[in-house]
Amino acid sequence: MDDVPEARALSASAVDTIVRTIDPALEVRDTTAVERGFCSVYRLEVADDDGSRSLFLKCSPDGQPWGISDEARVQAVLDAHTSIPVPEVLGVVDDHETLPAPCYLMEALPGEALPYEDVCYLEDDPLSRLARETGEYLAELHAVPAVERFGHVRRDGPDLVGGRPECELSTLTVGNPRTTWSEFLRAYVDRELERHADSRFSTLTSDLTRWLEARIDALAVEGPFDPVLGRNDHGLHNLLVDSETGEITAMLDWGYTLAVPAAFDFEFAAYLYSGAFLAGLPDVSDRRPLVREAMLSGYRTARTNRAEAVSTPEPLYELVAMVRIMNDFEHLEVPDGSERAVMDRIEADARAILESQNRGSSRAE
Repeated sequence: MDDVPEARALSASAVDTIVRTIDPALEVRDTTAVERGFCSVYRLEVADDDGSRSLFLKCSPDGQPWGISDEARVQAVLDAHTSIPVPEVLGVVDDHETLPAPCYLMEALPGEALPYEDVCYLEDDPLSRLARETGEYLAELHAVPAVERFGHVRRDGPDLVGGRPECELSTLTVGNPRTTWSEFLRAYVDRELERHADSRFSTLTSDLTRWLEARIDALAVEGPFDPVLGRNDHGLHNLLVDSETGEITAMLDWGYTLAVPAAFDFEFAAYLYSGAFLAGLPDVSDRRPLVREAMLSGYRTARTNRAEAVSTPEPLYELVAMVRIMNDFEHLEVPDGSERAVMDRIEADARAILESQNRGSSRAE
């Protein structure tokens, strides 16, 4: 993971000024700091002539963009064009001489915030519902006609100083776009492999590099690949859920949305929500088949005509998801003394893909 700053504390007067810049009718009654990633996030209790309600304020920790302005625009578009449960954005401050910008104010949604690793311990029924709803929402996301090339999704439009972002598709664009999927994926994978060489799994780096480079080369003659909005930042920590039923009540954190093929986004989600990354623990099962089947069912329900794009498993994309887990392994909450068993299982799963695909290539030759 890139070096990130610590969330900065905001004074009550700064919070109040931001809120009044966005909506002068709002009065802040209570402010509570929330530990959520590295941004400065506050839950606010506010009141106006219509009564009281809860809001969230999200601010840059250090004045750098960190995708915050982009995230606000993505949420505004999704709120208007899909049924994906995203918080309504009330206003954005993109830049300011004295306020801790960029920042934005959004409505609070119900549900429970759970740690990333808790997906490994959900019962089968709630996990199936979570996966099915994820499939439905990804199908909606992938159908939003907002991008034409591959890359990081960015806002397109003027800065706001408290205004509500527009919800038109034209407010989104792709920064530093790549014309071909293989070109973008190669750059993406190169960055991840550079990190991997410094990870605790570095003995795998050379084998991964050879395999991934060969498979990406093959992509150059496959296709066509169509870019769609991709969630990218999958994980239970970026959802609000009902832990008993698995119902998703909110999908949060859209600052790292990518324009990618639908299958890439789908495979990433299927691996991460399966909990397979902790299957080295005795009380954790590898539920990739359960999750993938449920996600595909949800995807077909929402967009039958698009399901073919994600219906065939793609080991390349699953392996890239595994590389991301390996690179961020130190951030996982693993029981003391179990790190080696978890690492061994992740490595074994990665090698199984490498060896299976190599055997397939040998038979084809």
